[in-house]
Amino acid sequence: MKSLINIPEKMKALVLYGVGDLRVTEVDVPKLEKGTVLLKIKACGICSSDMPRCFVTGTYHFPTIPGHEFSGQIVAVGDDVDESLLGKRSCVFPMLPCKHCKACKMEEYAQCSGYSYFGSRQDGAWAEYLVVPVWNLVPFDDTLDYKTAALCEPAAVSMHAVNIGDIKEGQNVVIIGTGTIGFMIALFAKERTKTGKVVIAGRSKNKLEYAKKLGFDVVDTSVDDLPAQVKKIIGIDGADVTFEAVGSNEAIASAIESTGALGSIVLVGNPSTDLILPKNIYWSILRKQITVKGSWNSSYNSRVNDWKKALEVFEHSDVNFADLITHTFTIEENEKAFSAIRNTGEFTLKVMFTFDD
Repeated sequence: MKSLINIPEKMKALVLYGVGDLRVTEVDVPKLEKGTVLLKIKACGICSSDMPRCFVTGTYHFPTIPGHEFSGQIVAVGDDVDESLLGKRSCVFPMLPCKHCKACKMEEYAQCSGYSYFGSRQDGAWAEYLVVPVWNLVPFDDTLDYKTAALCEPAAVSMHAVNIGDIKEGQNVVIIGTGTIGFMIALFAKERTKTGKVVIAGRSKNKLEYAKKLGFDVVDTSVDDLPAQVKKIIGIDGADVTFEAVGSNEAIASAIESTGALGSIVLVGNPSTDLILPKNIYWSILRKQITVKGSWNSSYNSRVNDWKKALEVFEHSDVNFADLITHTFTIEENEKAFSAIRNTGEFTLKVMFTFDD
């Protein structure tokens, strides 16, 4: 093993011991294995999926250290790993595929049938250190700060969805959902359509005000009928491409009604309950011959790498993606972080844990 620092035996971590039982605890620093590096975590986002994972459903086992949207510095490498990685900054593709199933052999790792995952199926990055396979590293230059780089995971997921949507120049697009994913989909969609309309729909008034500042048309679904408002903004034909980033019966039905004939819908939202479509809504899919596509995670292979592309966008776009980070906290301040997320009256997009040197 080669290292930049003296590796401590213990580290602080925010550990999930049971549903709703999160505690900052001193735990062992994980040991390097073959083909791995030790990453000193600098920033890790709180994903919308982390809220039910921590407070409703739990993870796959307890205790677990959550956290899958992260970046850090490589401070140690295994004996079989290239020493030139020492000191480099990196974000991390959090999926650990089996590499043997049908999907893996096609390099479609997000569809792996036997994967593990940082932060849910195994310990993640709400901690000072994490051991990461070299294969999962997505290095970035010193010109990019750690917090912005930690947005690479939601950016890659959003870019993957936009790629599936296959937006053409001049097409009109609707995004239902005002979370980080929804905003990133909207920003990437705007680049693709150029001259077409991009509409963001949701219930959060402060997020919709922010969307207006970014130049998007908005619909407040808490007071307005979304399909009717979309047709006022876009035209009677409806959207060419609609992204559903909520995962609810209402949002999916609105997506179908807002999409025009021969249009397409990309389903991104992860539902928390069973979904039921009214017969008339289902008929609308048939009558308009709408194409419905699912989007899951991101592409990370030799043909398409949403992660590297997202980093390129961060480095060269006119959009300051760091503005999407509205709150940062230490893991000791985790109760404040979760309180901010739960507070519907407070403007939050990406809430993030940061770690001092």
